[in-house]
Parts: sequence; C-alpha cells; structure tokens
Amino acid sequence: MTQTPKRPKRSPSYLANASFNVKLHPLGVKPAGNALFDNDIGVLRKSRERSLGKLANLEESTLMRIIELLDTPSDLKTFGHVSKFLYAYTYDEELWRNIYVKEFQRIEESQISSRRPAPYGCDKWRGSWRKTLLKLNSEAHITVKNQLYSDVLFRPYQCSQVNYELLFKNVIDVESKSSQLCSNVNLDFGIERFDEDSLTNAEFESRLINKPFILKSSKTARWPAWDISDLVGRYGDVEFRQEAIKWDLKTYADYFKCNRDESPLYLFDCNSPAIKKIKTEYKAPKLFQKDLFHLFQEGEVKCRPDHRWLIVGPAGSGSTFHKDPNYTSAWNTVLCGMKLWVMLPPHVKPPGVSTDKSEEEVTCPVGVAEWVISGYYNDTVKLAQQGDCVIGVTFPGECIYVPSGWWHMVINITDSVALTENFVPPAILPRVLHFFKNRQAQLSGFHLRDVVESLNAFLKNATSLDISVENLSKLRNLSKQAQNERLENSDCGLSSNSCKSFPLYEFFVELIRNSKYAQYLQDAVLECVKIETEERQQREKTVKRSETWDDLVSEQNNGFSFAFGVEE
Repeated sequence: MTQTPKRPKRSPSYLANASFNVKLHPLGVKPAGNALFDNDIGVLRKSRERSLGKLANLEESTLMRIIELLDTPSDLKTFGHVSKFLYAYTYDEELWRNIYVKEFQRIEESQISSRRPAPYGCDKWRGSWRKTLLKLNSEAHITVKNQLYSDVLFRPYQCSQVNYELLFKNVIDVESKSSQLCSNVNLDFGIERFDEDSLTNAEFESRLINKPFILKSSKTARWPAWDISDLVGRYGDVEFRQEAIKWDLKTYADYFKCNRDESPLYLFDCNSPAIKKIKTEYKAPKLFQKDLFHLFQEGEVKCRPDHRWLIVGPAGSGSTFHKDPNYTSAWNTVLCGMKLWVMLPPHVKPPGVSTDKSEEEVTCPVGVAEWVISGYYNDTVKLAQQGDCVIGVTFPGECIYVPSGWWHMVINITDSVALTENFVPPAILPRVLHFFKNRQAQLSGFHLRDVVESLNAFLKNATSLDISVENLSKLRNLSKQAQNERLENSDCGLSSNSCKSFPLYEFFVELIRNSKYAQYLQDAVLECVKIETEERQQREKTVKRSETWDDLVSEQNNGFSFAFGVEE
C-alpha cells in the first residue's frame, strides 16, 4: 500500500484580513457604489440639486477644491450652514486640521517671544479638529442618510476606522510565537530574532549588516517600560514636536486618546528639553555603539544631524515608506505597544510608491490606512513570498535593526511609545561616503552655521593634524567664503546661502583620518571608488547605441554635420 505524500508546509498567511466592518459614518454618508442598490438615481439627483443648487453641476473634486480655499473656521462653518449637503462636505476632518496647522505654522514663524498663542484661541483638544476650532464640547449632526453617496467623503472616514489588531490578526499570532521563542517562526520571509547577548560585533558586521533583525534581551530592565501616561506624569507641560505642530504632552495625550484622523499626528521629537533627560535613561545595544557619526559631535565639532528620537503614536499612526537619512542605519525599540514593519532592500521599489531615478522625490498614498486598504500591503506579502521583502512585528522590549538604504514602512498596530537612533557602523562606511560624495542634494540634517563653526574649530588645529593638501584647500575656501556671509542655520540642503554646496564629504573624510576610526578609511575610500565605477558601468549598459548614428558619424562618411557654415 503506497503512502500519500505529505503536503509541503505552507508559510503562515500574512495577508491582511480586509473583511472588517466599518461603523456608519456620523452623518450617514455611504460609499458611491451603494447608491445603485439603496435608492433611485433620479431621486438622488433631485435631492443633490435641491441641496447644492448650481454647485450640483460641479464634479466632487472641483467642489472640494473650492471648499479648501476657505481658510478660517468661521468661513468653513458658514459655508457648511448653507445646506445639509454642504454641511457634509465641510465636515471632513482634514479640512479643519489643515486650517489649524496653517495658522499654527504662521504663528510659529512670526512669533518672536517664547510664549506662543494658540491658533484661533483654541484652549484645549475637544475630540475632533472641527469641535476644537469651533470650541464645541458636543454637536448635533445633520444626517444625509440615503441621500449622499460619496467616496470622497466616505473613504477618509473608512481609513480612520481601521482596526489594525483585527486586520493583522494572523501576523500578530505568528510574530507573537516568534517573540516568545526568540526565534523566527516564519522561515520564508519573517525577520530573524536573537538574544542580545548572543551576537558579537564581528557577526553583526560580517553577516547581518545588510539584513534586518530583532534583538530581544533577557534582562527585564533593559529598556524603560513607558506608556503615554508615564510620559505625561513626567513631562506633561513640556512641548514636543508632532509633525507640523508643537503641543505640550498633556494636550497631545488628549488628542492621542480621542481623534478622528485618517493619519493621526505622530510625535517624533528629538529637540525637546525632555530628550536631554531621556537619553540618560537607556543605552544603545552594544552591537550599535560603534558609530562614525559620533565624529560630528566630539570636542569642538558640534554639527551632527539629529539622530535620537522619542516616538509616540496612537493606533493607526505610522510612517509611510522611506529610507533613513544620509544612508545611515538605525535601531528602533518598542517600549509599549506593537509595531508592524514592512521592509524591502534598496533595489526593490515598494508597491504604491513612485520615485524619480535618483530617489530625491518619493510619492505614495496619503497615509498607511489608504495604502493598506488599497491592496498594496497584500502586494508586499506577494513580494515577500518571492524573497524581495520581510515583514514582522516588534513587541515591548524588542529592538529592530534597520539596514542602511532599506525601504521601510511602520504601522502602530496599537498605541505605541518607542525610542530610535540613526548611526553609522564601520561596515557601511563605504556606502555612506559614496552618498556624501555623489548625493549631496539628498544630505539632510546638517545645519550650515553649525557646520561652518565646527569646520573653523577643526581647522584651528590643522598644523597638528594629518589632512590631505587637496581637502585642506577645499575646507579653507569654504571657511573664507562663509566669513562674508550672514549664515542661516537651516538645513544645508534648504539653505539660501551661496556657500551651501560645502565639501561635507571632505570634512567627514578628514574627521575619520584624525580619529580612532582611521584604520577603516583607506579601504572605505577604495570601496567607494569601486561603487562609483560599478554605477558608471551600469549606466553605460543602459545606453543603447544607434547603428544609424554610428554610420552617419563614421570616418567613411566624412563625419556628420548639420550643414552649418564654418568660416575659414
């Protein structure tokens, strides 16, 4: 009797469970497709004409562009009171949020004193941007149920209601087992896990430098176990940066607990006074402590780009696909909550993302919810099954390594607090030098005045330092040029000063040459040249030769000209 062969074991399903129910829209708005089943199209058309008048002739996108021109709360409120349909079109949270943010930025840019008035006198967060700007504790809704069917209005609400714990239930179950075992249950495209004490620096730099992995520590007090309440108790009155605005932590905590945003504000702060205290309460894992960017913050040189952040966000917040700045690597530790990571190597473009050839411009859907609902997440799962992507979840106390140049998206499955730092281990130095030398327009975080002052301090000791003649000349020329300029301290890439094209590559090289990392420099520079050569050869391969053109310009045909006369 022959035995039936065993079926091969399939990798666990990481596809999103998209069959979740969305609560009814507060005003009764439904998706456009529902109109085909719920009501008579002729009746709906007449209802629209009665409510909108001549505006009913406009496409929805045009109507929304007109509404977006209303830039004060009173104007938006008045326009919305014209009819119940216009009330629905002006109810969208993004409209009110944009008005608040624009006014906040205007005040921030013009305010000289440290005391900043609240936009439109908004004294506290009241549960939504609309209620906050209109100073309402409650509101009566005007229903348009079975009358208004609009994807323009329903889609943002749908995105704001995504339950990520339900959506990624299968992923969480598998990743939770991996976390408990400190191993990788999903062998096909999961992220490897290791005990922090089990890896050496040699293993990290030789085997794992270009590969995401997660560290788990057996020490229970390895990381602080902070949640939003703990932070409010310590820093409630301290202002933190939440994307385009700044709130004290107590206000952000109120927003954190209750908001209707499609893409909730993400606290991503590196400069608040609290960071100086917070950075003393943890230490980076030993694998990540060797960092060449420390050279930009040693002695009198003080021009390191921002590299250490406290990150706080409610469920549904997160960051869309990006690569970390200046080709640095990064680590990220979750203190509370769960984070989903979708990561792709440098050469694989994420689904739903468009870039130019040099990746200076990156465009993707508005937020993580739109990206997931549109099916792009499931597309990445298919890429992962082909070996071009890894997907994982980090839980409290776990630290993930993000290799330099890797695309990554992060979604807070639940309310989350995390710490992260960017750094440059010696093994990635060739790529970082290549980035400094050949992607100067993409350098970020270096501030012109800080760089020039640090450079001048460095050059004071030039006679006692080992500096190449060519680089010394370039650095001194920048220093002289800057003496006659009124230096801004904005990001060098955004600076309007004529000396913004400064030799950061040469400065970095000389800092390395005169440091404890000098042993890595020669090989890194040679490897940088090798990378440049390979890129040039690759570009040449993509240029197709034209046999017709080669024939025209050949010597047999006496070359080719456009018949312009040449004076003897």
